Amino acid sequence: MRYSYLFILLLLTSCASTPANFSSYYTPPTLTNVQNNKSVDSNFDDVWDELVGDLAKTFYVINNIDKQSRLLNVSFRVADNISSYIDCGVSDVKFSLASKQLDSKYKVADSSSHFVEADVQNSVPNTIYFEYFRLPSLEGRANIYVAPSEQGTTVSVNTRYEWSFRAEYDTYLYAPLYNSHNRIASAGRRSDTRYMEPVTFNTNQVGGRAPEVQCVSTGKFENDILDLVEL
Repeated sequence: MRYSYLFILLLLTSCASTPANFSSYYTPPTLTNVQNNKSVDSNFDDVWDELVGDLAKTFYVINNIDKQSRLLNVSFRVADNISSYIDCGVSDVKFSLASKQLDSKYKVADSSSHFVEADVQNSVPNTIYFEYFRLPSLEGRANIYVAPSEQGTTVSVNTRYEWSFRAEYDTYLYAPLYNSHNRIASAGRRSDTRYMEPVTFNTNQVGGRAPEVQCVSTGKFENDILDLVEL
């Protein structure tokens, strides 16, 4: 009877996949005041002409120039080093499966990868898990207002940001019999069809929603524009 019990226990154990442990902790960004205006002693015409000329030398795209309205509209799109423009907080992801221990701490605004167990296990007693690759992009569009003032000229920059990402994943298989972890090459990297709404926000605003993802401007874009205006 004892041996029958042990046999049944062994059979049940062999029919179960090895579960992975997964945890994720998100730290949202802190909103800091971005100085998005600047006053200079130079007259309006000089500041306007210099700003337009300098903007033409940057990678920012000039969409519209209207001197009569004192308004410039510029835009940009980046996929690398996004965290220099916006702060979307930090994620700390921990994954463990048998002997595999992986920690991934990354700036949410930037590209990253982490591991997660598959929702459906169809290769028992093996365990299927994924390596997720987050591929974000950022678009920014700003109105630059240039206006005469009592001291000379004032320039202000108000930006609308839109951050989004798509995800791809590789499939891995853990085989407890051999204690081996192998990427399933035949599966190939696939696109995750789940969709998250883009995070949109303006200068000195918080975009997104807790506890998912929140983003704020770092002030780099605004400062880059204002730095083109000499005192």
